[in-house]
Amino acid sequence: MATYSIYHAGISLNTFQKFTLAQEITKIHANVTGAEAYFAQVIFKELDLHDCFIGGVLLDEPHIFLSGQIRNGRSEQIKKQLLVEIEIAIQKITKLAGHQIWAYLDELAPSLMIEYGQILPSVGSDKAWFATLPVSIQNKLTRLNS
Repeated sequence: MATYSIYHAGISLNTFQKFTLAQEITKIHANVTGAEAYFAQVIFKELDLHDCFIGGVLLDEPHIFLSGQIRNGRSEQIKKQLLVEIEIAIQKITKLAGHQIWAYLDELAPSLMIEYGQILPSVGSDKAWFATLPVSIQNKLTRLNS
């Protein structure tokens, strides 16, 4: 699954903003990659404004760092589209400017990821993987996609 960790400093995100951002990132991930929505998770962590430095100098303005871990096997075009669309969504929801947002994608081999008690499938093998899950997990994931 894709895990998008959002670290923010100098800007407080309320529950509605977090919910909206999580929904938007999930939608973007599903639309761009073709993966089911349940293959995306979003985690938020607020940092103190004095915790972030660039070039050894305190970054003293509001900012967001997004670190996305995705399964490898996607084209450069898809990865670029993910980054651009997510950055636009962050700008829209937080009202931050582009220079206040950093976003990175890391690719992991699916064989190095385990979720729902199963090693994750390679890109394109999602349906076969889903069929191997216990029915209770299938039902839970199906509800998440609704």
